[in-house]
Amino acid sequence: MIPDYIKKHKPPGSEIRHKNGHYYVYAVKGVYDRETKKSKSVSQGCIGQIYQNVGFVPNDKNAPAVEMCTYEYGATRIIMATSEDLMELLRECFPSDFLRIYTLAVLKVLSNVSMKDIDTAYDKSAICRILPEVHLSRNTLATFLKKLSLNRDGMLKYMRGFHHFTGDSILFDGSSFISQFKFNPFVENGYSPGNMGKEQIRLLYAFNKTTRFPIYFHVSPGNITDMILFTESAREIGINNCVVIFDNGFCCKNNIDYVIDSEVEFIVPLKRNTKEVPEEAKMFSFYDKVKMQYFSYNKRIIYYSEYPSKSHNGCRVHVFYDSGRHNYLQNNYLDGKESKEELEQKIRKTESFGVTFLLNNRNASVEDIYRDYKSRWEIESMFDTHKNTMGFKMEYEADYATQEAWAFIEFIALQMFYKIDGILLNNDLVKSMNVASLLFTASRITQAKIGDKWFICNVTKKDRELYSKLGVDLIPLS
Repeated sequence: MIPDYIKKHKPPGSEIRHKNGHYYVYAVKGVYDRETKKSKSVSQGCIGQIYQNVGFVPNDKNAPAVEMCTYEYGATRIIMATSEDLMELLRECFPSDFLRIYTLAVLKVLSNVSMKDIDTAYDKSAICRILPEVHLSRNTLATFLKKLSLNRDGMLKYMRGFHHFTGDSILFDGSSFISQFKFNPFVENGYSPGNMGKEQIRLLYAFNKTTRFPIYFHVSPGNITDMILFTESAREIGINNCVVIFDNGFCCKNNIDYVIDSEVEFIVPLKRNTKEVPEEAKMFSFYDKVKMQYFSYNKRIIYYSEYPSKSHNGCRVHVFYDSGRHNYLQNNYLDGKESKEELEQKIRKTESFGVTFLLNNRNASVEDIYRDYKSRWEIESMFDTHKNTMGFKMEYEADYATQEAWAFIEFIALQMFYKIDGILLNNDLVKSMNVASLLFTASRITQAKIGDKWFICNVTKKDRELYSKLGVDLIPLS
């Protein structure tokens, strides 16, 4: 008795024979028997075996041909099922090129491919059967990216499609990507902490704290600072009806004046040498004078003082004293091997540890201002995802045009990543898995064509239950 789950994999023009727990497939040919005057099947030899959850596997290259092909499907399906709205927005902004842009972004999420490997990645994924009209090759791709880079208006139209926030907090931050590709005009000696003087490319992102989603990118040479980039980026994306939060790398009078003139609320940390805060209030020991003003944050007590801004009418400066942070930094700074004089000098230097100055015009409680600023880890986490989890690098291309377009592809890929991340978060699954582990596990699920039929292979009942919870149906190709 041949089980139905084995029969469904039987290639046309064959029969299955069960021997010692194995299911062998024999090619058969119908011939006319003159004696019985009936048709009968004649075996043409064993051509392979059928395995549960795998399907038919041929064993002889000289056996009668049976059409077979296999593609990675599980991870591809998850990415595409969760990013349909991104495709539709790309269709609106790039009517003739949206499929190619979308496909490149999917392939970037699946694997960290460069231009020279993109055609191979396309051929391995089921996306080449789902979107067969997209033709990718090394030669045509370079030309396409140069064309795409000229359409910054289309990119901005796409990014402004996520500009539907009202009162949301928008985080701005920049990061450097080290590059040794000296023929790229974006590669310049930069000034980012830890990479001072190294050849790098600068990338600025805006991130919606409320939706946990990247909404804007700007790539620039490594010697351009965030301070210079901000006003240009703010004009491009538009910062009305939101709360702008940025790091002290953006802090300068021009940027603060621009935000104030835009009539939006903002939070910006001030540098240590600021004149906005009295010198004695910059020391951690000053918290002893404001002990009656405090709140709890992450099970730590945060003390604070408040001053009217000397340079910006209607703004305030809040000084926060975090004892837990102060003790942690101080303990890591002192190694216990100092002489008495060295110890005294080091302790004086630690007087500013755990002290934060925030200039803002927010109509909110002091606790909310502090919590909003601390949400910056969201965008820092995003850059970590960009560099490490997804393995992206900003060094592939040799000219301005291609680098700009490639950065746009990576931006969309990052959005796809955060689409899946948001679904995991909403389904309370982030404690048991992350996006990278989900896609890695899903990549074992394949689509195999045997004869003229497609079969989904290597998928378990547990897989189907999980993907159903994520709103992802596994559909056989046609």
